[in-house]
Amino acid sequence: MALTLEQKIAEAQANLARLKDKARSEDTRQKIVVGAAVISHALRSESLARRLLAILDAESMRDHDKKAVAGLVDRLKSVTIEEGNSDAA
Repeated sequence: MALTLEQKIAEAQANLARLKDKARSEDTRQKIVVGAAVISHALRSESLARRLLAILDAESMRDHDKKAVAGLVDRLKSVTIEEGNSDAA
């Protein structure tokens, strides 16, 4: 039995929705992987820690996003303080 035009449109729309979901998932995964790499490096590099802190400070974030990264911000700040103290020694 041949599909009606409406059925073909519905199939195409469902396929498009699946492809959009896949694209969103891939985008999210890329952000997670790159973010993890940047954070890992920043926790070992004072210069990158300072740059990442500046980027986070410049971004307008919602309050709950700020709370979500507060621990990371503290860890990055400690990297910059520790590096600054080791220069004085």
